[in-house]
Amino acid sequence: MNCWGHYGWVKDNSSFNLNNHILLNKATYRGSPVHDGNIQDFVSTLVEKYIPSDLPQWQVIVIPIASNKSALNVDATDEETSNSAQEEQHYYILLKIHHLIIAEEDDLHISEMLMLRDNSEKPIIEIGGYTQNISKTKSLSYFIRKPEHIERLLKYLMRVVVNQWNKFIYEFESLETPDDTSGIQITNISQLLSLLLIVAVNVMINYWKSVVAMKRKSNRYQKHLTPSEGKIKVIRRLLAREAEQRHLSWPTAKLAIQNSLQPSNLTKTWATLVWKANVNSVLALPYRIFCELMAMRDLIMKGETTLSTTYSGRLSIFLPLLIYAQMEFLRICYEIFKAPVNIFEELVQYPSREINKLNKMSYSGRKIASFSKPIDAQQLRERVAFSDEVRESDYVLSCLSGAIRDYLELYSTEVAIPKMLNTTCRTMAKGYFTDNLDDKSDYIGGVVFLPLPLKVPDREHARQIHSIIEQIRRKQVMIYLASMGQTKYDMLTSIFPRVLTKICINYFSSNFPITITEIYGESSDFETTWGQTVEDVLLFRPPQSKTCLSLNVHHFGDRYRLAVMADTQLGPDHSKIVRAFENYMESVIL
Repeated sequence: MNCWGHYGWVKDNSSFNLNNHILLNKATYRGSPVHDGNIQDFVSTLVEKYIPSDLPQWQVIVIPIASNKSALNVDATDEETSNSAQEEQHYYILLKIHHLIIAEEDDLHISEMLMLRDNSEKPIIEIGGYTQNISKTKSLSYFIRKPEHIERLLKYLMRVVVNQWNKFIYEFESLETPDDTSGIQITNISQLLSLLLIVAVNVMINYWKSVVAMKRKSNRYQKHLTPSEGKIKVIRRLLAREAEQRHLSWPTAKLAIQNSLQPSNLTKTWATLVWKANVNSVLALPYRIFCELMAMRDLIMKGETTLSTTYSGRLSIFLPLLIYAQMEFLRICYEIFKAPVNIFEELVQYPSREINKLNKMSYSGRKIASFSKPIDAQQLRERVAFSDEVRESDYVLSCLSGAIRDYLELYSTEVAIPKMLNTTCRTMAKGYFTDNLDDKSDYIGGVVFLPLPLKVPDREHARQIHSIIEQIRRKQVMIYLASMGQTKYDMLTSIFPRVLTKICINYFSSNFPITITEIYGESSDFETTWGQTVEDVLLFRPPQSKTCLSLNVHHFGDRYRLAVMADTQLGPDHSKIVRAFENYMESVIL
């Protein structure tokens, strides 16, 4: 339901019927069997149809594909038909889902609806090294360099804090031991204060988890939820549970204080402190100095040391992380300082103002789709010699640019082909389709604005695209990070007024009518959760606001594939983009 640009959803499942959302389609299309030759037209017809507005906006459509013999109307015996059906019968599964459902449901993952998993995510353990996954050069997936040194420093500090906290808990925790005997008894003030600190931290962590869980439940089951407890009641309940688990009570605390204030215990405590101070400062001092000297010798001779408990060993780990993180932080501050000028130049001053066919058309809002055949990247690398001047990503964008040019050439008698076309680009990782545990926004990259030169692909064209991407990496850092903040935390819509954000979205979507998305993964291996092999997965991101054409480049392992979703007003010639992309990727030699 759409009213004044806002979408309304009725959160009522009383009339929900699964048969309205999971459909087994017939195996015929316009009187002939559905096969690989006409599947694109059939899928495009299904995409064009709206889901009834009174139903939740998602559907799973199973499309059976006829065998080759039945598709070609070739006579066959019953036994041959049976064997052919067993060997060649396969299905296309079309999932139609509104983007707001994915955005609003925080704990809903696409992988849960596709029921997919990636069977190639197996780590390789190197002897004497560390665990890592095989990585290959991505195509478009590194527009902006991430702040890696700050992340490493934070991970190191977090690891140190967690290790010290676990050590602290192991020493002072008073929960029941596995053999049903009581743990450490609370007999003095130090144990009492330690347990109070553990209880306070656990209460804060559990309270935060309960708040997050209640927010998710309230978003999904707002109509059916009973009024929740107040904050004070929740905290009191958590405190009571933690105290009961650790046998902590007022009499126990009083007894611990009384024991600590006894003269004999006070004398014993002071004697222990004096002894430890003397041992650490006097008796153990020569040994500590020896260890420090050995650690310094290792650092000078080998560049690293195994004496990680020494001050020199700790500084050798922490100091480089701190220095590089500070340098990275200063670069980020410099980017923030330059951000207003860069954003104005990249979004207002530099974008092309040439009129093209896409700007002059009025659109219906209905969508059509088309997709290419798989293109072998290994054969591409054997045919084209890539270098630092022309990378594989530049070649792919050059072929995509040539395909867009060929499409606009069909209307060159009405509107001249522009020299530059404004596009927006973003990336999505394969884990978006296969992972149902992590935050799904972690697999979605930021947005950059790419002015795409429209020419026939050649080496000079690829070099021009390479220089444009290098400029994007220098000047669109803040645009990229701001769009990632919006994806993960709704940062921009929470800071700026809703009216202003709508005006900006309409302005930029009209000036940037094409969106390019790269979906990348280390391998092309997919399978269902029950182990059945999936040949391929294609994502059709719908054009939103005033954009009219969405180009989705899939790069899984050594395979490229293009999926196009366009407004119906751009059809039926939208398939020209797919055919031209296939032709350029298989024939152009730089």
